Amino acid sequence: MEVLQTVGQWFGFFLWSLLLVTASLFVYLGLGGNFIVIGLAAIYALATGFDPITWQLLLVLLGIALFGELIEFLVGTFYAAQQGASKSGVIMAFVGGLMGATLGNQVFPILGAVLGSFVGAFAGAVGGEYYNEQRLEPSLRIGGYAFLGRMIAILIKHALSLVMVFLILRVTVPV
Repeated sequence: MEVLQTVGQWFGFFLWSLLLVTASLFVYLGLGGNFIVIGLAAIYALATGFDPITWQLLLVLLGIALFGELIEFLVGTFYAAQQGASKSGVIMAFVGGLMGATLGNQVFPILGAVLGSFVGAFAGAVGGEYYNEQRLEPSLRIGGYAFLGRMIAILIKHALSLVMVFLILRVTVPV
């Protein structure tokens, strides 16, 4: 009987791990995967009387998630500037990303928002740079950097999400 209990605990832990990792992937869809991970941890904490997931751990997770949002904004917005984009190129990349996400979501919900944010950042940066430079090649290069900056920002945010998953799994692993 003890063997079945152990198998059940580990199977439950496997499903819990799968759920957390899947939630972390929602970062790529622009659906707040880090906050979904926190929500799952909070539900677990409430169900178990905040043992082993404590308020302190939930606050650490919240700090990591907020840091991820800040990094996403900074890297996604200013990577192109570091690569030589003008002020209007940076601003238009940011505005284009927001507009692209909004329009993309109207055309194809969820996935369209993600793709639209990338395409919008690219198009906005190209437009902003072309307005200044009046030359297409440098404008396209800066647009590519805006696209790449957005991609790097998402990857960093997902890496932070996986750190959150690790912290949760570390304290919830069956003993």
